[in-house]
Parts: sequence; C-alpha cells; structure tokens
Amino acid sequence: MIVILKGGPSPEAEISRKSAESITRALTSLGYNTIEMEFDENCVKKLIEIKPEKVFIALHGVPGEDGSVQGLLETIKIPYTGCNVETSAICIDKDTTKRILKTHGIPVPAGRTFYKEDKVEWLEFPCVVKPARTGSTVGISLVKKKEELNNAVELAFKYDSKILIEEYIEGRELTIPVLNGKPLPIVEIVTESGFYDYNSKYKSSSTQYKVPAKISEKVREKIEKIAIKTFKVLECRGAIRIDFRLNSMNIPYLLEVNTIPGMTERSLLPKSAAAAGISFEQLIEEILNG
Repeated sequence: MIVILKGGPSPEAEISRKSAESITRALTSLGYNTIEMEFDENCVKKLIEIKPEKVFIALHGVPGEDGSVQGLLETIKIPYTGCNVETSAICIDKDTTKRILKTHGIPVPAGRTFYKEDKVEWLEFPCVVKPARTGSTVGISLVKKKEELNNAVELAFKYDSKILIEEYIEGRELTIPVLNGKPLPIVEIVTESGFYDYNSKYKSSSTQYKVPAKISEKVREKIEKIAIKTFKVLECRGAIRIDFRLNSMNIPYLLEVNTIPGMTERSLLPKSAAAAGISFEQLIEEILNG
C-alpha cells in the first residue's frame, strides 16, 4: 500500500490536492495499491493502522516541505519520498538556503532578511519582497517603486514572521528539475507581466513554458552544473526543482530550491520530464523508488 499524503493547513493545500490526484492516477495505472490521505489530526493514527510500504508526500509548503512531516514519519518508522528532515528544513527557508549556497560559490541575488518588529528599509527599486518559508509564489511581490513597498511587506508578513527583500534580477525566468541527481531539461517561463507570481503560475492562460529553454549550450551547462552541485551540497533526494533568473550577461542567479515540486497539469517538473522522454508514470515511479 502506498499512501499519498495531501492537503494540510498550508495555503498551498489546494495545489497539493491536485498534485495528489495526478500521482494517484499514475501509481494506480502502474498497478500500485494506493490511498490518498488528508494530512490532519487523525493522520498518524491512520498511518499506524494501515502500515503502508511508503508514503508519497504530495504536501506543498509548511508543514509538508519543512521537515515536520518527514520527522513524524521517521518517528513512526514509515519510509517516505523525497528529501530528509534536515534538507527539507533548510530548503523551505530561502534565507538559510541562500546563506549555505553562497558559501559554496553559487550566485544568489543580493538582499536582506527582516523579521517582524524590524524597521524595513530598502532603497533600490525594483525589488522583490517574499516570505522566507512559503512556496508556490505565495505572498511574493515585485515592487517597482518606494510607495508600493509597505503593502508588499505587509503581505509577506501575513505568511511568515521572516521575509526577504532582494534585488530584482532583470532577465529570463528559468527552472531546472533534478531527478535523483540527474538534471532534466531547463524550462523557460514567459509571463505577460514579466513576473512569475501566483496568478501567472496557476490562473493565467497567457503564461508560456518553453522546454527545453532556448539558451546557449554554454549557459545550459553552467546551470546544470550549479543544479547538480546544489543537489549534492544540500544532500537532496528524489526530485527537486531549482528556480533561476538569467540576467542580460547570461549569469544565472539561483532563487530557491523546491523539494516537493508540483505535480498538477500546469507543473514544471512533469513538463521537463516529458521533454526528456520520461512519461508522467515513469517520473512518479522514479520518485517513489528514489
């Protein structure tokens, strides 16, 4: 029995449930015995009763991606997909991730971290304001002028007690999945607004995904090298997705690492895998067995 864990209290619960539906269909078609389970207060009791072979974690955001669920599953001795407790806890926090990767020479945007009660100051615009520990672009804002900063900061603090303000890297939006240590084709995301926010990701019909991205071989190799290094440095497992901005000088800046990428019909990991000749079912099975 494979349990697909979904939902939970995260603002990304709706996306999680959509991912779980797709994962369940794929595993069922492959002959696996599956059951979807909502992550709630009865979850542990149910898992102990069922005693699944493995839990396929389809949770997005906190507590699915921050190591909490992984720690719970380790406590009750049930195997699970994806990154371990420590890696999950590091990667959910964009601030911590940046600090670690920077020490390994991986380029990240310049920025500052602020906490509630801090006096938030920023002088250069445009800039990006984001919660430190959410995914799916929840609570993120592109601030083009000083007058917009306070509203963006208030929005970000609604989702986290720690936020980041970063320089806005003018350029192209790229993402690269890494599956069990191997890079998949790079995806370029082209939005109408020029900024990949929640609306562009999940609601807009004008957002385009170009896979493989039309970039030079040299740039592709550079991004792949950074992606593989990031996977190793952070001790990742299974499938992750790494987001970049590529500036006009073709320098890639790493934005964040997603340890449980979405698996909906609009999600980027399945698009990239398909471009590599990996079917959705094959992808899910590789993650399951990774």
